[in-house]
Amino acid sequence: MNREEINKLFGVTDEQLDHMAAEYESGEWQGSVGPIVPGRPRLYDEELETISFRLPKSRVNAIDAKAKRNGETRSQFLRQAVDDALLADA
Repeated sequence: MNREEINKLFGVTDEQLDHMAAEYESGEWQGSVGPIVPGRPRLYDEELETISFRLPKSRVNAIDAKAKRNGETRSQFLRQAVDDALLADA
C-alpha cells in the first residue's frame, strides 16, 4: 500500500498527521491511542485466493521495475492492473 491508500484507510490526510505529530512532540496532544490490532490490515472484505501463472522473464522484470518506480510491491502492482482491466470492461 502506498501512503495515500493508508491515509484513506484511516481517514486522515498528510496535513492532519503532521499537525497531530507537532502537537504530540510539543506535549500538547490531547488524543489517545486506539486499540492495537496485530497483523496487517485486510486488503479486501472477502477471502483472498492465490493464483499462479507464467510470464516471460522480461515481463516480470518490467513489472518489478514499474512497481518499484510506483513505490509498490509486485503484488500491489498486479492487483491494481487486474482491477483496472476489469473496470475498463464495466
